[in-house]
This record gives sequence, structure tokens and C-alpha cells, in this order.
Amino acid sequence: MNRTIDKIFLMLLVMMSSFQSIAAKQPKTDHPLVSPYQGSSIYSKNVMQYEEYRVFKGWDSTAKKYNTQMIEGKVTRILYKNPPERSVLELYRNYQSALNQKNVDVLYECNQANMECVDGYVGAHLRQQFGIHAIGNRSGRYMFAKVEQENHTAYLALAVGEQSTDVHVIELTKMETGMAAVNVAALAAGIDSRGYVVVEGIYFDTDKTQLKKESEPALSAVAKLLQERPQLELYVVGHTDMQGALAHNMNLSTGRAKTVVSALVEKYGISASRLVGHGVGPLAPVAANHQDNGRAKNRRVVLVQRNIAQ
Repeated sequence: MNRTIDKIFLMLLVMMSSFQSIAAKQPKTDHPLVSPYQGSSIYSKNVMQYEEYRVFKGWDSTAKKYNTQMIEGKVTRILYKNPPERSVLELYRNYQSALNQKNVDVLYECNQANMECVDGYVGAHLRQQFGIHAIGNRSGRYMFAKVEQENHTAYLALAVGEQSTDVHVIELTKMETGMAAVNVAALAAGIDSRGYVVVEGIYFDTDKTQLKKESEPALSAVAKLLQERPQLELYVVGHTDMQGALAHNMNLSTGRAKTVVSALVEKYGISASRLVGHGVGPLAPVAANHQDNGRAKNRRVVLVQRNIAQ
């Protein structure tokens, strides 16, 4: 009898915990910069406190490639379901009117009904490459704009289609540093167990080989590992995501790997003979490249042990 009561009590506790968890979930809310058209409903929302955002700025029909721009900051992506019986033009003009009151500088604009955005069937490509769902093959209007408000700068990518509207807001915020300290013991454990380890916390300027200042804690940890193990030799391997041409990404990843090697040699006094920098570009992904969080995981620096004995 007591055992039965205990089981019932345990089930009640689990149910109460589940109810509390459901109650604690906050409803999806609009971004304060952009009020949606009345009657719209949020279908999905994603917020990254600091992330790269690849901007869609049209199609170069001569070079057969997208015109793009990379921005870093707090990225909010909201996909709205449009209210019924409202045209793309009516929705778009209402968004335009509201944004004109917020000191908006329109940097790029297109109407896919006139094949201005891309001169072909593009819906699936825009979803995969830029996370834009609203624009179809033959319809949709798009705007990329800069918004200045007091000391705050943000960029807005707005895509209005027949069924849905994308609102992407990129706020130029400073990245929080010191949130994930690099542990020397964790680096050593990875080398010992797998022969390689991904180094978290190494950051580069967008599409460049220059290291950011925020990379210093991670570089210091790698240097300390090498100092504690004087016989350890490493390949420093750079990886990129799939965006851009293969040749460019191969060169970029190699340049970044060699920059890390140079920093360890010049700043921390590690012997150059112990380190070899290589780049493999996008050829060894660890996640899918059609989503931002997957691309972020693929952009990484990996240490690979060169010698067996230490």
C-alpha cells in the first residue's frame, strides 16, 4: 500500500513539474523595432545574442551569384503568417509607412514579381541560403535597410510574400566575452582521447584572417598546453562554412590557421617547428550548412596531434 502511495506521489510531482515548465514558457513576442501588420501571427521566432548574418542584396546575373554582405550582432528572425485577403503590395506599403517614421535608410529593395530580386526560380534557394521564406518564384517584395535610433544602430531585412512575412533584425551589439573560458585540461583530454580537439573562443574578422582581441584567452590556453607538453606537435587546421566559392574558403581557412600559428609563435614563444597550419575550407563539416547555427559550428579551428609519442 505504501509503495503504491509513493508511486502516485511521484507521478503527481512529475505532473506538477511539467505544468510549471509549461507555465514558465514565455509567449513569442514581436521585435520592438518592427510592428507587424494587424492580424499577422508569429509562426516562428529565433534569437541569437551574437551571430553572423549574411545579408541578401540581390542577384548578379552576369557573375551568376548572390550579392551579399556579412554583419555581426544580435540577430532576431521572426516569420509571420499573413492575415488572409491582404495583398503583398498592401502589406509591404504598410511596413514601408511605419518604417519611414523610424529614420530608415533603405540600402536595397526589389520586387520579385518583376524578377528584380533574382531572375529565376529562387524560393528554395533563398530559404536555404538566407533563411528568407516569404519570397516565392514569382512574387514577393524585399527590403534591406539601416535604422539609426539615438546611440543604437540596427539593420533590417524585410521580405513580404503572399503567405508570410520575414522580419530579420540585426542589432550591432558588442559580443559578450569571457562567457566560455577555455580549459587547458579539456584541450588535453581531447588530444589524449581522440587525437584532436576543437578550440572554442577563437574569433576572426568577417571573411578575413585577422584574429580578434577576444581570441586571447583561447590562444593563451593553447600556448599553456604546449608549454606543459614540450614534446607535443600539432597541426592547426582551419575550417569554414559552405558560403562562397570553394577556392576562396580554402585560402581563407589556410590563412586563418597560419595566423593562429603565427600568434602562438610570436606572442607566446612556441617553437615554429611544433606547429603546422593547414586549411580544409568547408570540406569537413560537423553540421548542416543551410542554417546559421550549423554554419557557426562549421567555422572552427581544430588542433590535431602530429606525433604519437609525447
